[in-house]
Amino acid sequence: MEALAYLAATFAGILAGIFTGLLPGLHVNAAAVLVASLFYGRDGGLVLAALIIAMSISHVFHEFLPSVFLGFSESEAALAVLPGHRMLLNGQGRKAVMMSAFGGIIGVLGVALLAPALVILLRPAFFATKGYVAPILAGVIAFHFYRSRKQERVPADLLVLLLSGAFGIAVFSLPTIREPLLPMLSGLFGVSSLAWGLFKKPSIPSQQQQAAIEIKKPARIARLFTAGVFSSSLMSLFPSLGPAQAAMLGTTTAGKLKAESYLFLLGIISSASMLLGLLSLYSFEKARNGSIAVIGNIMQINPSALAILLAVSAIAASLSFASAMLISSPFSALIKTLDYSLISKAVIALIALLVILLSGFPGLIVLAVATAIGLIPVMAKSSRQMLMGCLMIPVLLHYI
Repeated sequence: MEALAYLAATFAGILAGIFTGLLPGLHVNAAAVLVASLFYGRDGGLVLAALIIAMSISHVFHEFLPSVFLGFSESEAALAVLPGHRMLLNGQGRKAVMMSAFGGIIGVLGVALLAPALVILLRPAFFATKGYVAPILAGVIAFHFYRSRKQERVPADLLVLLLSGAFGIAVFSLPTIREPLLPMLSGLFGVSSLAWGLFKKPSIPSQQQQAAIEIKKPARIARLFTAGVFSSSLMSLFPSLGPAQAAMLGTTTAGKLKAESYLFLLGIISSASMLLGLLSLYSFEKARNGSIAVIGNIMQINPSALAILLAVSAIAASLSFASAMLISSPFSALIKTLDYSLISKAVIALIALLVILLSGFPGLIVLAVATAIGLIPVMAKSSRQMLMGCLMIPVLLHYI
């Protein structure tokens, strides 16, 4: 009976992840909080944890669809917009989604298989580096500016970093706001993209329906997997490092990448970071991911629970990969018939409603300010990675 309960939770989580992933701007962390608040105490903690991890994995696979086809995203898929949009304008939108999803399944299955070794390595690595969080975070920020290929964007990047950092400090200082990450991250990454899309009238060409994943260089895939897991591991060790910073480090390790390879790497990072967050929670009881933090609040992770959640993740990744492939076909065929304006307004309204329900009316003010700040790099055509200053700067100051 327990096995059936876990399977039912897995399938329910996959369906929920399809919904949250396809709704651009709806952050999976917010969905995890909502699910936990609705079902906590009604069933076993491990069953609820299985549902949340399955939903989170499914979300990772399906969030690339709106990122590529609609140009809308929240933080985890924000970096997929530009290369995905380039492929979309070349009629290869479906292939862009396929490459991201292929990276996703490689990331999940690879980390699941390496879990015993990673558990052994993560704990000593955490305690060896825990006293150096501030210089490491400062180094990551400095490294971004060092490797910036377009020096004319450095002033705008610095402005976004400082502004988002000051905003993060202010938000975390508010005593009355609940779930501050929901309105802050949704505004900085999701609603700002949606709002900007309202001012654009994109012309999308017909998309190629025939697309295939070609594995010509297995060594190249292995190299990208290694780069993705290494950079994702740093996310699990250091607070406030996100997929944007991991992708920056990953591309440095892997070298210059074409759009397809970059999306493949980003898929690895997005999915591997989810499981590495779970391994971190088990190894040293630190959750670097919102969904994993919710699981940590529900239950204590022991070896048997970890094995079950890893198995659930592998099943969810396999089915979500197939689902993303199937959905991408009608998505690419119907892209020319979608009303961008109507979709944008509906999703913005939904996010605002979720913010009011979970963070109250002060959260609505945070959402509006975050949206305004999130529009700055979009309008200045600078790096959106620096919006993560909302987390990096407060953490940096905390550890100084």
